[in-house]
Amino acid sequence: MEESGGEDREGRDEISLLADELIQLTVKGSKVVPNSKPMLICTVWTGKLYNQESFRAQMRSIWKTKKKFEIQRVGQNLYLIVFELEEDLESILEGRPWLFRKNLILFNRLSQEMERDQISLTSSPFWIKINSHLPEFDKKDLMHAIGVTFGGVIKSEISDTCCRLRISLDFRKPLVEVSSSQALMLKNVGSF
Repeated sequence: MEESGGEDREGRDEISLLADELIQLTVKGSKVVPNSKPMLICTVWTGKLYNQESFRAQMRSIWKTKKKFEIQRVGQNLYLIVFELEEDLESILEGRPWLFRKNLILFNRLSQEMERDQISLTSSPFWIKINSHLPEFDKKDLMHAIGVTFGGVIKSEISDTCCRLRISLDFRKPLVEVSSSQALMLKNVGSF
């Protein structure tokens, strides 16, 4: 490996980098740039330190993808996940929420170049189950009202026994336990 820097170093305090280290510095610029492959940007919603290799190993073991994927660290607690197939990326998004050591993993699709400090990963989709023993309410109206409270409905399912609502939950906002004849129970899923 070559060293970058000058030959005459005597009498000066100077930092010398190996050529490989210099290349890494340019790769670790302030922008995260997508390429032509399907990509997710993700973070683990925790304030605790964790082993990054353990995170990579666990994701590789639990995500059942058709092709391999690569997990690259692009910042502190910030990862770029590069897939070979769009189908694999979609299955990971559809399977949310995912956990690592009881901490939520937040994802967003990366489709355009972004400054690392502009990346905001603060929400994840969750299912809410509403038991169907509230005959005095119109189920669709009730689901709409609940969905609006959380910022909108992603998907809903209505059956005779229950209603399910997929919402995007913002983790910067605290949750409170709500009870209406024990029909709806929401609990705090953690804090950062």
